[in-house]
Amino acid sequence: MKTTLVLGLLALIPVLGQLPKGSTSARADEKPAAERTVVVSLQRVATESMEGRAANQRLQALAQKMAAELAAKQKELPQPNGPEFQRLAQQSQADFANTQRQAQAELRAKVAPIVNELAGQRGADVVLNADTIVWAAARLDVTNDVIARLDALPSSSKGK
Repeated sequence: MKTTLVLGLLALIPVLGQLPKGSTSARADEKPAAERTVVVSLQRVATESMEGRAANQRLQALAQKMAAELAAKQKELPQPNGPEFQRLAQQSQADFANTQRQAQAELRAKVAPIVNELAGQRGADVVLNADTIVWAAARLDVTNDVIARLDALPSSSKGK
């Protein structure tokens, strides 16, 4: 019986040598993919940072101004809800949407270098928008750091 067991084990030695081993191509100092990723909530940056709040206030003020101007023009028209009013309303909506996109682009332009710097400091290869993923470990979220650094930037909109 002992001879059979020993022979059986000896027969496994060549098989054990062919089993896949841990990847030898990964360097010992490389982090797993999950640790090379950070997440940031762009929605929170837009609503919680001073820059984002200021942009939102400017957009709200613009929306109110445009609505008042549209209402005034509506009163002047011979057909208050006719095709001319519809055209003016659509133009107003398009103008507001363009202004909103411009404000978002300006905020992204300020946020991008901050995110880039934080990703570099953390050794991250990927930055994901936390608003579009199902879940991420809290240790990967750099949103608070982004907001703090964005708020620390000198900005012309803080005084508005």
